[in-house]
Amino acid sequence: MNDSLFQKNLAALPSSLADAVQNPPNTMNALDLNSKNSETKISYELTKSKTGDPTLELDGVWIHSRFDPKKEAERFATELPHDGSERIYLLFGAGLGYIIPFLMERKNITTIWMEPNSFFIRESFRIFDFSKSFLEGKLILITGEGMEDQLSEAVKGKGTHPISFVPHRGSWQWKEDEYLRLKYTAEQMFHKKDVNLATLTRFEKIWAKNICYNLPELSKFRPVSDLFGIAKEISIVVCGAGPSLSESIPEIIKFRKQFLLLAVDTAVPILTSFGAEPDLIFSVDPQALNSQYLEDYSGEAILVFDPTSTYISLRLEKGPNKGFVTSSPFPLIGLLERTGSDEIGSVPFGGSVSTNAASLATLMGAKSVYLVGQDLSFTKGLAHSKGAVLEERLNYLESRKFRREKHNYKQLFALPRKQVKGNQEEIYITNEKMLIFKKWFEDHAKENPWINLTRFGAKLEGIPHSEFSNEFSNDEFETKNQTNLVQSVRNQIHSLLQNEISFFNQDQLVSEIKSTTEALLNFVTTVKRGLTVSRRIYNQIQKNQINPKTFSEDIKQMDSIDEQVSGKKGLNEILSLGIQRVILTITEGYDDHLSVEEKENAQLGVAKKSLLLYEGLYESVRTTKRMLTKSLYRML
Repeated sequence: MNDSLFQKNLAALPSSLADAVQNPPNTMNALDLNSKNSETKISYELTKSKTGDPTLELDGVWIHSRFDPKKEAERFATELPHDGSERIYLLFGAGLGYIIPFLMERKNITTIWMEPNSFFIRESFRIFDFSKSFLEGKLILITGEGMEDQLSEAVKGKGTHPISFVPHRGSWQWKEDEYLRLKYTAEQMFHKKDVNLATLTRFEKIWAKNICYNLPELSKFRPVSDLFGIAKEISIVVCGAGPSLSESIPEIIKFRKQFLLLAVDTAVPILTSFGAEPDLIFSVDPQALNSQYLEDYSGEAILVFDPTSTYISLRLEKGPNKGFVTSSPFPLIGLLERTGSDEIGSVPFGGSVSTNAASLATLMGAKSVYLVGQDLSFTKGLAHSKGAVLEERLNYLESRKFRREKHNYKQLFALPRKQVKGNQEEIYITNEKMLIFKKWFEDHAKENPWINLTRFGAKLEGIPHSEFSNEFSNDEFETKNQTNLVQSVRNQIHSLLQNEISFFNQDQLVSEIKSTTEALLNFVTTVKRGLTVSRRIYNQIQKNQINPKTFSEDIKQMDSIDEQVSGKKGLNEILSLGIQRVILTITEGYDDHLSVEEKENAQLGVAKKSLLLYEGLYESVRTTKRMLTKSLYRML
């Protein structure tokens, strides 16, 4: 075997990936069959096929043909779709790599090779020279830890390329479970990416609007970092609004004094209707409907508020109007952050308010964090817990042709239905969106002291399942001790909000907003010029009426404008939140804005993307300036 070829291939890989190939992790998902440290030691020896090419037999399974492995690979490659357009082949295993050279001959093809068993990679590196393909990006290897993240990075910028899943027959016959897991990983990653992109493009303008409109109220809040580490000696129950929540209410009430209750906003009406008062309410959702969970609330609970959550919640006649604000990944929050006396504090985001709440409980330092109402399934055929606001709103919508049962049915079938096991091996119906949240909890289980008290619903792997009676004491002395500790923490939290010294400097915030709106006013002139010139360039290309002299002048002018715009980094970051769909069109290839003509004509497609960028920027400049001006008037 050729060791120089092996080293050449390794040198073409990123150092971390090369290390994973040479020193695979000691797990069942990445077996090093020659290593004495691997969990399963398997001896193997390459043999020559009838044609003299190396082949391999493992556990009675021929990974490649024992007669002619190259011909076998070529025959399989011809069956894969290829029409000359951009396409991705996603290989779930490739054995010794015989199929890869045939795929590399094709134009406009990117091949991604996912391989959990590193010995296959090492042996293939001694047979074939993949170095040029690796360096050109035509071949991408995925192995070792974090395969889902690696795959996500590999397909970045190729959002519209069709993808062909290509399982390697020999590898699957040998270890079907391992390679099937790769397929599940890929399916999950693509679905998660689609959900995230759909969320981003759906809520881009709402998030920007909410942050702008929330600034006056949030300037009176405390930073969520004040809560970090405050609950070290006590337990926190994180309450979601899953269908089984109503069945856990009696136990929540029975042991209520022994823990701090952190509820998501959707669970508040259910809890309070039974007299279970939360201590903290977490609000994240940007939609106006979520304000209705809080509109009649008159208790003492304190709000933990994401800046992108609906601004209506902070303007209710009733409802919590004091609390803690979290940071945000969106640059607009910088207007508020720069006026603070310290860091606001970030809470890990898993796509759901329940994931945020669980993360906050951990950051608060609780000795135990209990999850309740986290069904992550349609328990007993219900989409929401009985008493949820969304359900109660149907009282006003019901008619002869629209019943609440019909709405519940639509919720159950809005996304493809999936099955998931419960804690007693029972089967529940769920959907792909909830499976994303389920995996988030499971992925973060090791570093978090979570215990699942949810009565029914999906089993959370790696998170112990228990009952209230096993976790909280009936002993009078112990109950009194815990009650005193919880009350002490509760008092500390309330005292933080009584601090007379404001965390945020409101005069400075007014100044920040003023300077930003003035900068936007000046910036809009440049952006409008860019819009005019990009539209002129596009029209010339589309009508095929290019005047060489004027076209050249327009291109030079466009380059100058592009340089001016790109130089406004701070403003561009602020404006980017409102034009995510356009950014994805340009950077990720999500070209749903492009017509067939624009896709076929590369020059026209580039001109259209430039036009889309300046249209988006122009709209974002105007709307952001208008929204910030409104908030400024409310603060003066």
